Amino acid sequence: MTKTYMLKSHQKHKHIRFVYEHGYHEHDFALHKHDFSELFIVFEGSGKHQVSEWVYPLSKGDVFVINGEVEHGFKDVDNLRIVNLMFDSKVPLFESSHIKLLPGYQALFNVEPLARKNNEYQAKLTLDLVQLARIEELLQQINFEYNNAPNGFEPMLSSLMQQLVITLSRTYQGASQESNQQTLALSRALVYIEQYFSKTSLNSEQIAQAAYMSKRQIERLFRQFLHTSPNQYIREVQLNHGAKILKEDASLSIQAVSEMCGFSDSNYFSKCFKNQHGVSPRQYR
Repeated sequence: MTKTYMLKSHQKHKHIRFVYEHGYHEHDFALHKHDFSELFIVFEGSGKHQVSEWVYPLSKGDVFVINGEVEHGFKDVDNLRIVNLMFDSKVPLFESSHIKLLPGYQALFNVEPLARKNNEYQAKLTLDLVQLARIEELLQQINFEYNNAPNGFEPMLSSLMQQLVITLSRTYQGASQESNQQTLALSRALVYIEQYFSKTSLNSEQIAQAAYMSKRQIERLFRQFLHTSPNQYIREVQLNHGAKILKEDASLSIQAVSEMCGFSDSNYFSKCFKNQHGVSPRQYR
């Protein structure tokens, strides 16, 4: 049976669902799962990273994001040294509405983790020595704040993580590999959805234009990498946004929430919401 690791067992600060760890692997690490997501960066050594049934070589400068429910592990390791950042995927410490509009962020944190568990997926971010040195400087600051907890370390930690994530996202966007470009095309589509999901008229044709692709091409990429359609993905984003509003603002009516999510009919919104979240909007609130 696959072992599942829990974020709370690693947390140094119980009120922050985030963990900074150095990983030194001289032996294989069996397939496992966890209830959190991971961003890890390879600083030394080599090995193979198994994600579900697929295997990817690891070398210095490689950057991976892994979702918790996905089995993964390391094998054939040779003095593998990584920095591992663990976070709650539902409320990432670093995520903001602005960061979600970066194509590189969508590629690294949303497209790749989903695509990698379903395909022999070739796109990835590999930092050169200059880029890796810049990232290491940021990680040293994050490590200091996390382990020493000076006054105000929580907002500082969030700010530094945002700098790290934005730097990685920009670097991804500058990558020239053909496989990365395909990922970025899909990421542009996801960014467009993040911007306009509340419009009832949003459709696949508009999304394809935003991604500089044909409707047929973008629908193929959604099926291939995300195992869904553009319309289904829009619906998921709308309903997740609805859940967020219901948590944050108890004064809004269900009709108002449904309109903010791109639904003109609150009854239809409630039906879709229950299908996705298992309870009605009122029960969820």
